[in-house]
Amino acid sequence: MIQNTTLPDDDAALASLYNETVEQHNAYLERLHVAFDRRCEEIGEETKKKLNELPEGDEARAKILQEEQELLNKTLAELKYAINKSNSNARKKLEEIEKKLDESKANIEAELASL
Repeated sequence: MIQNTTLPDDDAALASLYNETVEQHNAYLERLHVAFDRRCEEIGEETKKKLNELPEGDEARAKILQEEQELLNKTLAELKYAINKSNSNARKKLEEIEKKLDESKANIEAELASL
């Protein structure tokens, strides 16, 4: 995500920064999605390998499935945290940009009113 401490003064640059922020956020969410899917597939493959090493009626199979569920739940929790954090950061940045754009519009309206 973009971590500028100062925003440009130009409205066109602000609009461009706004669009860039949205695009970067969407790209990050897509990378998270791909990583999440990959991790879930890895967990499933590891579980299948462990299960294939055990006979059908073995009670250890239930423990392996329980461990898989716990790993999947942990992975999902990590995904939710990353999404929420990214959404919050992007929202803050977009709000800063919108505020700056609104201030610019207010300044123009004030100048027009004084003419």
